[in-house]
Amino acid sequence: MKLSIGWHKDKWLDIENISISANDRGLKFGDGIFETILIKNNNAVLIDEHLQRLENSSTVLNMSLNINKSHLKEIINLGITKLSLKNDQYGSIRINFSRGLNKDRSIRINKDQKEYYQSNLWIEFYFIKPNFSPISTFISQTEKRNQYSLINQCKTFSYNQSIQVLIEANNRLFDDCLMLNTANELCCGSTFNILLKRNNKWLTPRKESGCLQGIMVKKAIKLQIIEEELILPKFYNDDVLIAINSLSCRQINRVNDIDFITTFDPKYFWELLYK
Repeated sequence: MKLSIGWHKDKWLDIENISISANDRGLKFGDGIFETILIKNNNAVLIDEHLQRLENSSTVLNMSLNINKSHLKEIINLGITKLSLKNDQYGSIRINFSRGLNKDRSIRINKDQKEYYQSNLWIEFYFIKPNFSPISTFISQTEKRNQYSLINQCKTFSYNQSIQVLIEANNRLFDDCLMLNTANELCCGSTFNILLKRNNKWLTPRKESGCLQGIMVKKAIKLQIIEEELILPKFYNDDVLIAINSLSCRQINRVNDIDFITTFDPKYFWELLYK
């Protein structure tokens, strides 16, 4: 078993040996998109949904990612084989795509630039242990999501806002942070979507809140397990609050000064969605 391996320009490399140019727009400006996919039973789970979201992000942000999904799946399957996980082990795949090399110091996009998409694409494969540990959270007082921004519809390289709210929470001795939008509506966490069970009903912030609709949330909506709703940041002790993404599912046991009394099995819920 390998702990990690990478792919770039048709070469298999150690992750630390993947080289990105100092003129790459992803490095200079955060001008790139990515997807993170779970490996379970040596399969890339919900890969079609992730590739579709990658393609959607490319369209929204006007990137020329003319993705060859069949070829990309071949690379991913080979990467999983090279990782050599046991069937009871988990892994993750991160597909990265940058807009490419910057031609000068300006942020302007060179419309004549036509590079083969693989030059700007690199893929990382990791052995992981999914996280199901409970967390405490603080509602950010400094950062809010812009519910009208196109950026929020895409998974981009820029995580500056998420990093800042995590620092804010950690400085107050909380594990992580929740974010509201500019209308003070509950939106998302630093790197996760939010699920709320109240009055025996599962809810999640509506996509109009400015949250990125995660693949897991989309699956739960499709299964009619949860519903989107406008949720205000007012909580009760018997609420069940969950932080979920493709690689983890954690119960939130505290928000600010509210402690939740109800216990929940996040691992069972997470695996239910992946079935």
